Amino acid sequence: MKKDEIMDFLLEGEISEVEEIPYKEDVLLLRAYYDFDEDEIKAAKAYAKDEYEGEIEDDQWYDEFFLPYLSDVAIDNLGDIMEDLMEDFEVEGQYVSYDLSKENWQYNEFILAISPKGKAMDIEDALNELNL
Repeated sequence: MKKDEIMDFLLEGEISEVEEIPYKEDVLLLRAYYDFDEDEIKAAKAYAKDEYEGEIEDDQWYDEFFLPYLSDVAIDNLGDIMEDLMEDFEVEGQYVSYDLSKENWQYNEFILAISPKGKAMDIEDALNELNL
């Protein structure tokens, strides 16, 4: 597996930071961050404002509208990047997203597991083994 090329590919595809997490030799485990751009933040705020009838930027506004919108954007975009990565590098890939919080929503953190094509792995097993 071409670890450096895979990491470079991710950085070229809207991922702001990528760091390797030591794990098994045949699995590339990465921590990656998707930073929201100004347009994505504006769209999330507009959506939350339009959909929520309560007070703007209260807990419910964040928890039920603003943060889920941003999370969906990050997951969709990372999903597209991972599909391209799996096709271009002929690997298998899985990822999990950490929840956004009211205090820390400028980026979404992910854990990615990449393995050779045909070698199935369960990212949940890796997360449990490493207590992530």
